[in-house]
Amino acid sequence: MTDDTVSGYESMSSHDKSAAMPSKFAQAIKAIAKALSPLPKYQFTPGNDDTFKETGLLQDLQHLDIEDYKTLKDVLGATVSGEEDDDTLLQERIVTLLAKLPAHSRQGRQATDAFINTLWDSLEHPPAQLRAGDTRYREADGSNNNLNVPSMGAANTRYARTTPAMFFQGPNLPDPGLIFDTIMNRDESFREHPNRVSSMLFYLATIITHDIFQTDPKDENVNLTSSYLDLSPLYGRNSEEQKAMRTFKDGLLKPDCFSSKNLLGFPPGVGVFLIMFNRYHNYVVTQLAAINEGGRFTKPASTDDSGNWEAWKKYDNDLFQTGRLITCGLYVNIILKDYVRTILNVNRSGSTWDLDPRTQEKKSLFNASPAPEATGNQVSIEFNLVYRWHSALSVRDGDWIEDEFRKLLGGEDPLQASDDEVLRALARYRQSIPKNPEERDFNGLERESDGTFYDDDLAEILVTSIEDVAGAFGANQVPSVMRVIEVLGMKQAREWHVATLNEFRQHFGLKKHSTFEEINPDPVVAGKLMALYDSPDAVELYPGLVAEKPKPPMSGSGLCVNVTTSRAILSDAVALVRGDRFYTIDYTPSNLTNWGFNEANYDLNVNQGQVMHKLIFRAFPSCFANNSIHAHFPFVIPAENKVIHDALGTSELYSWKRPERPMDPVVIKSHKAVSQVLGNNKDFYVPWGESISYLVSPPGKTFAKDFCLSGDGPANHESRNHVGKCLYEPEQWETEIKHFFDQATKNLLKKASQGLPLGPYTAHDAVPEFEVDIVRDVIIPLNTRFIAEFFGLPIKTAETSPHGIYTEHELYELLTAMFSTVFFNSDPANSFKLRTLSRELALGLEQLVRLEAETDAKTGWVASVAARLGFKSNVNNVGSHDGKDGSQDWPVLPHYGRQLLSRMMEKGKTIEECVAGTVMPISAAGATIMSGLLSQCLDYFLGTGNEHLPEIYRLAREDTSEADETLMHYMLEGIRLRGTVVVARYVSPTTFTQTVKDDVPCLYDPNDPSGPSPIPNPESDRASSNRTYNLLPTQGAIIDLVTASHDSRAFPDPESVRLDRPLSSYLPWGDGPHKCLGEGITRVALAAAFKVLLRLPNLHRAPGPRGELKSMEFKEWRGQVGRKAVEGGGDEWTGLRVYMTADQSAYSPVPTTMRVRWTGPPSAAEENGSVGQGGWVDI
Repeated sequence: MTDDTVSGYESMSSHDKSAAMPSKFAQAIKAIAKALSPLPKYQFTPGNDDTFKETGLLQDLQHLDIEDYKTLKDVLGATVSGEEDDDTLLQERIVTLLAKLPAHSRQGRQATDAFINTLWDSLEHPPAQLRAGDTRYREADGSNNNLNVPSMGAANTRYARTTPAMFFQGPNLPDPGLIFDTIMNRDESFREHPNRVSSMLFYLATIITHDIFQTDPKDENVNLTSSYLDLSPLYGRNSEEQKAMRTFKDGLLKPDCFSSKNLLGFPPGVGVFLIMFNRYHNYVVTQLAAINEGGRFTKPASTDDSGNWEAWKKYDNDLFQTGRLITCGLYVNIILKDYVRTILNVNRSGSTWDLDPRTQEKKSLFNASPAPEATGNQVSIEFNLVYRWHSALSVRDGDWIEDEFRKLLGGEDPLQASDDEVLRALARYRQSIPKNPEERDFNGLERESDGTFYDDDLAEILVTSIEDVAGAFGANQVPSVMRVIEVLGMKQAREWHVATLNEFRQHFGLKKHSTFEEINPDPVVAGKLMALYDSPDAVELYPGLVAEKPKPPMSGSGLCVNVTTSRAILSDAVALVRGDRFYTIDYTPSNLTNWGFNEANYDLNVNQGQVMHKLIFRAFPSCFANNSIHAHFPFVIPAENKVIHDALGTSELYSWKRPERPMDPVVIKSHKAVSQVLGNNKDFYVPWGESISYLVSPPGKTFAKDFCLSGDGPANHESRNHVGKCLYEPEQWETEIKHFFDQATKNLLKKASQGLPLGPYTAHDAVPEFEVDIVRDVIIPLNTRFIAEFFGLPIKTAETSPHGIYTEHELYELLTAMFSTVFFNSDPANSFKLRTLSRELALGLEQLVRLEAETDAKTGWVASVAARLGFKSNVNNVGSHDGKDGSQDWPVLPHYGRQLLSRMMEKGKTIEECVAGTVMPISAAGATIMSGLLSQCLDYFLGTGNEHLPEIYRLAREDTSEADETLMHYMLEGIRLRGTVVVARYVSPTTFTQTVKDDVPCLYDPNDPSGPSPIPNPESDRASSNRTYNLLPTQGAIIDLVTASHDSRAFPDPESVRLDRPLSSYLPWGDGPHKCLGEGITRVALAAAFKVLLRLPNLHRAPGPRGELKSMEFKEWRGQVGRKAVEGGGDEWTGLRVYMTADQSAYSPVPTTMRVRWTGPPSAAEENGSVGQGGWVDI
């Protein structure tokens, strides 16, 4: 033994030493045991024989201490929960425990095996995902869904078999025609669906069926389509059919058509369903291209360069394929959230539960074997029969099919025609269908010049289908006209040798039918079955599914089909979705984009998670009211939905009128026409009254109808005068607001900015650079704090009100939601969600503000309790006018706000009326508008107008009244050149037709066609630019203040910054009798903040997209790509922009994020600031 070994051994603990060298006592025991043991039976075993005696549990426990027992307890906890907490260092403690056990410990071996198994199970073997660009998109034929078995479920592969056919079927089965006539034929005995499900549900079922089943007539064992829910009836079953659907430009589909020829032979509601998906796809790809997340869909250079064709092909394909993923995402969400919920009758409860197989299961004590996912799928012959739901055809659809057959038969009655005659007629019809989808006739509808169908024609088919009650399941419910189709189905089933009804039931764990009465207790039906088959075991699968008794309507039974079918389709739904790679492990924001993932997603707070309304509103944005019951719950007829929602107490949320398309609005652009309309409140009324009252009025009450922006009556005019007087009556209002914005802006800069690290090669005397998200962390909190302090909203800030209710960003998001509901509710697919959720939030805020006001006014029960407790301060924890217990930066402002409420109450209104009817509407607009205007102004001067920054910086440092006045003009010019304000008016229903003469003041800049700056129209005064609108009563007018602000006749040299323009010429606050009352306050406030921000030395954008306001030109979606905009919208420049949330998952009416940098510390905004401390934390 070396010295090192000795010293190393001596340094061991006693525990380690005992493990290294057994004691003399242990050696003696071992020797005795060896002496007493018998001779081995086989003394010459192989050298690698690892047979040994394992230690028992008692021996193992001797090696453990109290910490190891804690480890075992934590292992059990992690096993139950399926999650491991990093801080417990459980993996390391398991290794420590295992290392303590004897070398031949039975428990140690088993625990090690379990540990290895856990590590193995953490990864897929083989992996289901590959990092390759060509595998993130669906193949046209469905191949490569399972990357390890690429052909599984692909089109043109063989059907699977679910159940082996073991029963001896007699060779002489009943004639299929006799079976139909006996147990299937409806005759005149139509029964409507017991849950009054609409035909729309079964139109979706038809699409699903043809999505996954299309038998090859040349080989009945082959399925011509894929076994996946990939919308092949729309996109095509293979690459050839898919190419026929594509324009190969910008990822678009050919408008208003679909690939499947077969579905042209179904009631037109099926085709309208597919056309809606067509329109949805085209909507999605236009948005993807506009958003261009992370530069993923950047257009290549000009097509003049032939070398760019490959780049253009990739651009088109990336848009198309991503659009397909998103469209299929909505498709599967409709299936799971609308269709399956209705099938299970969950739509009649207030529950948000659904059967969603995409749940991310975790292995735990209670789920030892999570269901695998992304395994692929192969549909079977049995399910080809299960989904034939002809019993559910409505009377209307049965008549439609009969009429179509009569046309194909040249006028002959299809009920009298032979099967062969019908089949020959169907064959002729299929051959007559044009190859190109866009050339096919659809229900005799005419196409417009752009290839689209008229919205009104399609919407009428849709609405009628929603109102059409389907038929009930059960025996003798299939329309007579379907006889030949059903006979063919039964013959095909026999050629496939499918299992019997009882065999199929047993496969799903269902009890065999031992009598015919168990199949159907109706003695007539049971007798017919007995006459056809020798025993219940002999009943064939398809006739048995049709004749089997349907389930009664109840919780869990909405489809009211038989037990066998309902059990089978739920299993199939799980297999179809959970086995699909593109709905499980590859259904991610990275593949669909953040916006796309969010667009197709569901929200449990809206319609219990149902999403069908998204499809309808994207396809027909102008045909349905935002709360139309037809659009939100189309799978049940409206009359039955009324019963459902009356029981749920949600009827008031929806419109029960039959959808009616309103008149299209016109867009007014010129400064003169804008002033004309805004100045005439006699004939043009403001449209916001209903939305404002809806937001602030609890059920059973009506507030804000007299608010100045709610209407144009005498009461509204009086409200405006009174509110204006209350706002501007205090003499010190301007001084106080300037002081607030000056100090608050500086404080927020100091709080939020972070110093950038100096590089290794930076000079030792270099000035440090700082960065801040100027919108998110300065401008938004600044204006939110102001509105909160001004109106007593319960804000939570660390500096002044740590015990408030809402954080700055929570309150801002709430106020922005309220603002959007009233003034920017332009997205029909999200309008209902915005309104309902905003109202819920608004009423919660309103109650808190009212309780606070009652406490201050010493009225109400809250004030009584507060007085007994000696509580004096308000929710915001801001003190009185003397400033002793308030914020040092704005001691007077909260007092000013409380006095404002008192002045509003002078007209005899209650606190509740003042808060709901005045404070809430003003608050909603204030923070959002002020944040938007200041962000847009700053964006202009950091971009196009950056040449003015040195002079603005100089003026900001002067700190004189003259310099401040000039700075305000700079700010107003920045707002004018980057603002995105529009307002709306409607022609009074009691007036006559209103004539408005308008023109086109601006044109797109050819050098920047999607940019925010136009060029003046040199022909704006000529006849070619003029247009005259004759607006009818109730017709709307969109007042484009942006374009009017670039009108060279009102703003000479409109694209330049000029400081000599009169204050009255600016339009961001509107014009006329409804010009914003807060203009004076806003102008003073934003000028003060603008001065502080532009005082920062060398202010500039942060590099890359982080330093930009993510925005794009707003283009109204009209239901299909290429649609002409509303009159006056045209293709002219409007300047309207939409912004995005920071993660780019949704649109926003105002900017949300933009990072800027400057040299020097945050205190550089002070005149004599010193360098502060800051660390770079956001890289």
